[in-house]
Amino acid sequence: MTLAAKSDADWLDQRYSDSVRDWTPAAAQHLACVRYVPVSRDPEAARRCAAVLSPAERRAAERFLSVDDQALFQQRRAFRRWCGARALGSVLSLTQITFEETAKGRPYLHDAPSIWFSFSGCRHGFLGAWSSSHAIGIDIEDPTQSVEATDLARAFFAEAEAKAVSQAPAGTFFQLWTLKEAALKSIGEGLPMGLDAFEFDLGPTVRVVAAPRSHGGPEQFKAFSIGGKDERAALVVRIG
Repeated sequence: MTLAAKSDADWLDQRYSDSVRDWTPAAAQHLACVRYVPVSRDPEAARRCAAVLSPAERRAAERFLSVDDQALFQQRRAFRRWCGARALGSVLSLTQITFEETAKGRPYLHDAPSIWFSFSGCRHGFLGAWSSSHAIGIDIEDPTQSVEATDLARAFFAEAEAKAVSQAPAGTFFQLWTLKEAALKSIGEGLPMGLDAFEFDLGPTVRVVAAPRSHGGPEQFKAFSIGGKDERAALVVRIG
């Protein structure tokens, strides 16, 4: 059967299988799976992605004002289903994968709530991660976006982190930002908890310096900076 003749779900499964990249850090291979897929500008891909979504997801996509934003949402949700199917190791169609979310927005599979998932996206691509043994969090950002890096770091980062950002603003800021957001996701929280809940030392190996005592402190977390040429990304694993 040719790619064009396949069902929408099978077409996407093959498309993702051909284009996805394994971004799992070598030291985390036994802890989690991290996969990256670039954004597609192919109208056919957008149409196929929309076809495998639920009616509620399609309505959510329609709330975006631009066609491009609708397509990004549809691709993000379709990729989430692909990651769910891979995590289950089953032959379920993408249309059969059902995600729900906690009150704080953490996605989980209705039929496999013990598998921990985390997702993120930027204008270049989407990142998905899962673990059957550990709580995890990921984040990906476009480091070319315009931000007041030094001012934001002084306002929301620890003093040592803000100093590191002042010495190398853009790259260091996004490296720390992705680590912090990934860490918050690894405890099932989001940005409202505060970026100062975690503190990191970046070199030569990323190290968690401070973490909430309610979650075991810094000793209970492993952090990894990952990414490609055009992205900054991070994986944080709660090992306790």
